Amino acid sequence: MPKCLTLHSKNKQQAYTMKIKLLFLLTLLQGFLFAQRDLDDQDPVFTRAFKEYEEGKYKESYESYTQYLHRKLTDHAAYYNRALCSYAMSDYKDAMSDYTKSIYYGRKSYDSYYGRGLCNFMLKNYDQAIVDFDSSSIYKADYNKTLAYKGAALYFLKKYEDALTLLDKSVIIKSDFEPAYYYRNMVKYYLKDYKGALADCNTALGLKRYYDTYFWRGLNYIEIGEYKKSIVDYDTVLKDDPKYARAYYNRALAYYELKNYKQALEDNDKSIELDASFEKAYYNRALCKFELAMYKEAIKDFDAAQALNYKDKKLYCWRGATYYQLFNLTAAMEDLNKAIQIDDKYETAWYYRALTKYDNKDDAGCIADCNVALSIKKSSDTYYMRGISRFNQKEYNPALEDFNEALKLKPEYKLALLERGITYFMLEKDALAQADFNKTIELDPKSKRAYYYRGKSRKYSGDASGSCADLKKALELGESKAAEEMTKNGCK
Repeated sequence: MPKCLTLHSKNKQQAYTMKIKLLFLLTLLQGFLFAQRDLDDQDPVFTRAFKEYEEGKYKESYESYTQYLHRKLTDHAAYYNRALCSYAMSDYKDAMSDYTKSIYYGRKSYDSYYGRGLCNFMLKNYDQAIVDFDSSSIYKADYNKTLAYKGAALYFLKKYEDALTLLDKSVIIKSDFEPAYYYRNMVKYYLKDYKGALADCNTALGLKRYYDTYFWRGLNYIEIGEYKKSIVDYDTVLKDDPKYARAYYNRALAYYELKNYKQALEDNDKSIELDASFEKAYYNRALCKFELAMYKEAIKDFDAAQALNYKDKKLYCWRGATYYQLFNLTAAMEDLNKAIQIDDKYETAWYYRALTKYDNKDDAGCIADCNVALSIKKSSDTYYMRGISRFNQKEYNPALEDFNEALKLKPEYKLALLERGITYFMLEKDALAQADFNKTIELDPKSKRAYYYRGKSRKYSGDASGSCADLKKALELGESKAAEEMTKNGCK
């Protein structure tokens, strides 16, 4: 049965909190905002403030502009320049206040509104940021940065199509503005255009190398199944920021897909160590433990995820599957019922509930749940399971049909081959039965049941010595029933 994951696609909006402040702080120093305006060569305080800013002494420059404004309270250029200082020091509220004063005292220009828009953007006031960006566009309609950040604001408001339109315009106007590609990648990701998002990440990285871009590229690689490449990108991210919990989590997803469950477990451990409130890391760690047969430990992680308010259908399904492995059939049924109540089209939950009913000796219930599961998705495991329950009810021809379907989907399915052989034996089709037993033994030379039933079948087809040889081999492999058959057959 295919294993169910909380893939990246289940992590979406809340799971990936980008470190945008770092990105902005780095890029700010390379010209995201504007230079200072209107140098007053006649005023030594203004001149000093201007020079201090140019030298990167933002605190000193801020204080000098404040001193200057004590004398000239309505100087819009000084307010504008002081806003740049505050922004450089990540004091976005103060910067926004000074941009507002600059505008009020006469600097009604595209750069003032754009600067205030960036402050609102950084403070996550996305609606107000859009108002400011629109005001900026009145004075300069084709300014690529305004279009890019308005698009970014729309992205955070989940208006992906509108965001994409603006970001497309931004890169047409100026093709070397890295943030436009970075944010367009994010938009495309949520529009499920993973290859397009990947292309934008590559372009952005060709312009500036920021680890958040590697983070997103790794995410896109996961979506298109390039797990090894994703791991390389998350290695890069974690080299720059060893405490990035979500990067460990995403790398764990890639390792999981590659069936490297131990490494996935370690990465989920690290993610939880860094962020003990991240519920999906507990869920995914539980899945790793399930794969490693650490069932009791997996239950603890499923419970921890639920306690953090993660109540997804998959949690109930896989906790139910884990209880099934622990033979706690009552708890398994309870969780699997919840999963089906949440989503009655969730095939995996129906399959595991069928298994649970089978172990409760409810073959009719098992068949009913397999019927539903197969109506949702054709699966070799589900056909096999329904075939077993039909066989138990002596419905040999329907059981045979199910084993045939299972083998169409998975030609070397050892258990289905064996059970089909046994079903042929019950239908007295010994040649067909022995062909299946032969193939089973070829695939699994230690299949004691295959030797046992081939021995029984050979007896009925007149091969006494072959029958005894198979029964003896079955006994050697631990099939206790073979001893009785050997006595009946007079085997020595």
